[in-house]
Amino acid sequence: MDAIKQILLREIDTLNREELRDNKPRFSFNFLKTHPGLWLTMYVCYALCVALIFTTEFLGWPAFWGATVFVLLMSFLMLLDINPKYRFEDIDTLDLRVCYNGEWYYVRTLSDEAVSEILNHPTTPDNVKEGVKKLLSLKGEVDFYDVYSLTWGHARAASV
Repeated sequence: MDAIKQILLREIDTLNREELRDNKPRFSFNFLKTHPGLWLTMYVCYALCVALIFTTEFLGWPAFWGATVFVLLMSFLMLLDINPKYRFEDIDTLDLRVCYNGEWYYVRTLSDEAVSEILNHPTTPDNVKEGVKKLLSLKGEVDFYDVYSLTWGHARAASV
């Protein structure tokens, strides 16, 4: 079982390295490209707020500068892109990371090399080998959760 865990950990490390998944913020225009309507809406609402600020008697320059700082801050934050790391401990765990990462372990498939290494490793249990072969014949691929479920069942990944 340790050999299978090491194979999965190595695959996760490879994915993290290849996709620059390091939990660091990077400046990117992806959000602006994919959600231009949200940017336009934000600046239209800002213009309406500025119009409201200067047409009322009790609002003034402090409210204007507060709204301006807020819009600029939000614009900057929307231009930051963070690729969170995939972690073995997150497999079959529902927490806030799932909201951002999604349930990646269901959709990310193992490489052919990792699958063949699992099938050919001498310490891999026969039921895991049979399950992987069956999944390959039915689905044509094996994802992280498939191997995890075949190997450890319903045990928590953090305790494996």
